[in-house]
Amino acid sequence: MSSSSLGAHPPSDSSCSRSSCRRRLGVIVSKVSGFGLCVLCFVFEITQKKTNYLEHLHTNMPNPSSSFPMDPSLGLSPVLRTLVVIMVAMAARYDLIKCINAGPAHKVWKLKVRVIRLWTVSQFAKSGMKAPIEMVVLDEEGDTIQCTVKDIFVPIFEGLLAEGNVYVVTNFGVALNTIKFKPTRHEFRIHFKRDTIVHPVQDSSFPLNRFNFVPFKTIQSESKEDGYLVDVIGQLASKGNLVEFTRDGKPSSYITIELDDLEGGQKLRVTLWQSFAFDLLKYLEEHPCLTYVVILQMGKMKFYTGVMGVSNTNYNLKLFINVEFPAARDFFARVNKLDPVDGQGIMPLVCDQPVSVEKDFLRLSNVCWIIISIVVLYLCIHRFYDAVFVTGGTIKEVETEFGWWYKGCKKCRRGLRELEKRYFCPNCIRDYGFYEPRYNIHIRVIDHTDAASFVLFDGEAAKFLGVSANDLRQSCVTKGVEKNSCPEEINKLRDIKFIFKVQLKMRNLNSYEPYVIHVLRMTNENSLVSAFLDKYNSDPVTPFG
Repeated sequence: MSSSSLGAHPPSDSSCSRSSCRRRLGVIVSKVSGFGLCVLCFVFEITQKKTNYLEHLHTNMPNPSSSFPMDPSLGLSPVLRTLVVIMVAMAARYDLIKCINAGPAHKVWKLKVRVIRLWTVSQFAKSGMKAPIEMVVLDEEGDTIQCTVKDIFVPIFEGLLAEGNVYVVTNFGVALNTIKFKPTRHEFRIHFKRDTIVHPVQDSSFPLNRFNFVPFKTIQSESKEDGYLVDVIGQLASKGNLVEFTRDGKPSSYITIELDDLEGGQKLRVTLWQSFAFDLLKYLEEHPCLTYVVILQMGKMKFYTGVMGVSNTNYNLKLFINVEFPAARDFFARVNKLDPVDGQGIMPLVCDQPVSVEKDFLRLSNVCWIIISIVVLYLCIHRFYDAVFVTGGTIKEVETEFGWWYKGCKKCRRGLRELEKRYFCPNCIRDYGFYEPRYNIHIRVIDHTDAASFVLFDGEAAKFLGVSANDLRQSCVTKGVEKNSCPEEINKLRDIKFIFKVQLKMRNLNSYEPYVIHVLRMTNENSLVSAFLDKYNSDPVTPFG
């Protein structure tokens, strides 16, 4: 039987003539018994327009006595019925994530998956390019794999991909997953190509998420920080205070909590940084209740005071609190079986209470060095560039050429990138229509040996000036102070002797820029300054620990 004997579909060279078919399936042609046939069109016609299609076939058959009886009243012949079954199976078959591997190179995979996590990696964004997209996808059997969309392909897919949606994806690349922190246990990851086909579908029966909870005792028994991210679930047992500090010259913050898995073992220590800390505090404030069940998906294992705990990465952690997932409901049922005394709310973490100024400067830990003179500080920063130093000196000058404030994120305090009619926060990975002025004051500190440039950020500056950067800037605008002028209030720092706790990172050192040292904390309390000088003046360099 020739291809023309069917007459229901034009002879196929290598593709269907219908643009919709090419758009939905690419070029998918099944060559059966010597004729080319577009699977999608054939199945559609057979299943959706059966009678018309059979009449069309019957009209175009050479004669009624053909070995393929096409009388509409008789239905499909056994041969065509078998062909339809085969083609429907071919069109509907999806590969499973657990079967994905890197070979053979010509293999065309086809997945039906839900995107359970989607994020961008802003630090890898090249100039003039969009940040790469990373995803974790889930198939019908609950297996997951990581997917990457390189920056050059982001414009093709960014408007189509969304967290929570289900897609049929085909014609993609596969490679070993070699990234540092792996959100799945799969050996490989998927790379989208220019001609990767992504088709959104509606499927309410598809699983919404999948957790692989790791027992707390398993995490705490680990001797090294694993590169695979983990899922944990537990009752919020205790919570510390929000800790704010300066790291790498930028403000940062975190909160420490403890989770109880109700297994009778040691509680798991969890550290949430930046936006995750703020999200937790906001939820606790807006939803007061006795019990909070917390799920962390894709957290990284991290040592803390000799015990393994869990922390978040910058981008891909998901934090769920009192959600309606089956796993959370099951855990709630276990909590409800406890005696009332065993479930009395959240206890404070005493270990996270703020360190006193006296202890911070006079009873230092093993990570801090006492440097009584600035010249010795210069000698030490090359050798101990990651250490924390304490030194004394007098603020002699405010270096106004560097300005005194920056446009900060209201949520995480990091500096914003000014774009057209908006501001982008690389840390929160989101756009804002506004900014929060924050202090960034360069000061010149001198002692009897030398001088050095320190940078004073928002927290310490506001504490000593008694006014926020936002209020001070508004006051300058009201008074008509020139844009680049230094307000008189900041000049009040001059000629005051302080003790400084400072840090310098190696990446701040090069042959083209002067040394800039970041102030972590400072005090001008007379009794502490005198005690500091009396205690350490006899020994210009005193390591502790």
